Amino acid sequence: MIKPNFSVNVWVKTLKGQNHQCIHPLIVCICLFFCVFQWAWAEDNNDILYAVHEPLVEKSLLLDIVKTADANFIAVGERGHIIYSSDDGKTWTQSTVPTRSTLTAVFFVNAKRGWAVGHDAIILATFDGGKTWARQFFAPKKEQPFMDIWFHTPQSGIAIGAYGMYLDTQDGGENWNEKYFETLDDPDFGLPHFNSIGFTNENVLYMAGEAGFLARSNSMGDAWASLDRPYIGSYFNLLITDNNTIYASGLRGNIWYSSDQSASWNKIETGSVASVNCGIQLSNGETFFVSMDGVTVHCPKGGFDCKVNLRSDRVALSSVAELTPHHLIAVGEKGVMHIGLDGQDIK
Repeated sequence: MIKPNFSVNVWVKTLKGQNHQCIHPLIVCICLFFCVFQWAWAEDNNDILYAVHEPLVEKSLLLDIVKTADANFIAVGERGHIIYSSDDGKTWTQSTVPTRSTLTAVFFVNAKRGWAVGHDAIILATFDGGKTWARQFFAPKKEQPFMDIWFHTPQSGIAIGAYGMYLDTQDGGENWNEKYFETLDDPDFGLPHFNSIGFTNENVLYMAGEAGFLARSNSMGDAWASLDRPYIGSYFNLLITDNNTIYASGLRGNIWYSSDQSASWNKIETGSVASVNCGIQLSNGETFFVSMDGVTVHCPKGGFDCKVNLRSDRVALSSVAELTPHHLIAVGEKGVMHIGLDGQDIK
């Protein structure tokens, strides 16, 4: 799923809240030159820059979180940070990660096999439940971030991203193949950003993205067809429930759903203009969405009359996973947060 980059906003807020001595612009330019030179040299020589292990990394900007089959939690975020917890999110350990690129999405196909994607067109894989990671794909010169990744089996998967970037693999990521679908290329607009991919239990795939883009594949990704657009703003997330209800959520508080395999769409009235970043189905059948500006949306099982709540600190939330149906673990601008169905912190 796409996760807005909060890094600049957080950095600006930090500067505004502190007193600083003046730094000569020339020193800044020299530092920037050598940082860029060192990075470019590392890229050209295929050297791997590992994420720096930092204290309180669980309080840094995190953009996605998942719960694995063995009830562990894995979260990814800025500067190549990946953290995992085996005790219901009470404590977190930073993984060994061969990148410093911002990571936008993570997906596990079973308890041990997982993948993470992000900026610099990077794809990482783990074979040990997220403790260590290996680089499978890396193309910084493309200047296209990956936004989401999904695997059907440990061998078969798809990674999608900006400007219509679409790669698939049939060997667990040892080889990734870039694909172009003319059916998704708008002659007036070009290929949109592909932001999120989802799968129904009827073996149908859906994608959502920029400018209201929606697409469907009945062939496990071999061919795609664009769908009619009920909304022309961007979608950031697809949620497909156990009964194959499809939720597409995104800009300005928009959450649209289809209960008839995308033949028609209806809007959930949130009364909010905060962009919706992620939605999950809880184990009791209810659905829960997190947004910018601290907005959360909680919908009953099988119903669309949802309750909208606002966090007291209005902190941006980017993703969420379930610990219990009444205790969730969210990530976002302030890192890991334990929250209730009202969106407020659980002490």
